Amino acid sequence: MTWMTARSILAIAAVFGLCAVGTAGCAKEEQAPQQVVKKMVPKEQPKPAEGAKPLDNQAVKPAAALYSPAGKRDPFVPFVKVEPKDVRARMEGVPPLQRYDLGELKFVGVIWGPKAAYALVEDAEGKGYTVTVGTKIGRGGGTVQKISDGEMVVKEEHRDNTGAVVVRRISLKLQSAGGN
Repeated sequence: MTWMTARSILAIAAVFGLCAVGTAGCAKEEQAPQQVVKKMVPKEQPKPAEGAKPLDNQAVKPAAALYSPAGKRDPFVPFVKVEPKDVRARMEGVPPLQRYDLGELKFVGVIWGPKAAYALVEDAEGKGYTVTVGTKIGRGGGTVQKISDGEMVVKEEHRDNTGAVVVRRISLKLQSAGGN
C-alpha cells in the first residue's frame, strides 16, 4: 500500500466512526408511559351534632399587624443632637480675658508694685489688660499662679474621661518688643 491509499482508508474510517457516534442518539424515541390521573371523589362532610351551630365556610383571616409609632423613638433621628454653638452669645457674660485661649494672649510686661506684681497681657486684638496672682484667665478656667521677671504661670484644672482631676501648668514667657 502506498501512503496515499493508507491515508484515504484512514480518512474514510474516521468519517464512518463520526457518523456512527453522531447517529447514536437518533434512534426512535420511546414514548413515556402516560400517567394515570385518579379522580378525587369529594368526601362527605360529617354531620354536626344536634344543637351545634353551623360553621361559616368563610376562611378565618388573621388579624392585620398594626404598627403604632406613638411613644417610640424615630429610628432615623440621630441619638446625639448637635446644635450649632453661637460663640458670641455664649461669651456674652464672660470677662474679656476668659474669652481667649492662652495661646492667643501675649505676656508683654511686668509692673512691680509695693504689695504685688502685675502682669501686662495683650489679647489678639491688641487690647491690654493687667492681671495679678489669682486672676482668672483663658477659656480653660485657669488662674494666674505666679508672676516673675520673665514668665507668668497659669494653672488649669479639668476632669478627664475617668472623672479624675487633671492639673495643667502653662508658662507664658515675656514677649520682647519685636513680638518674639
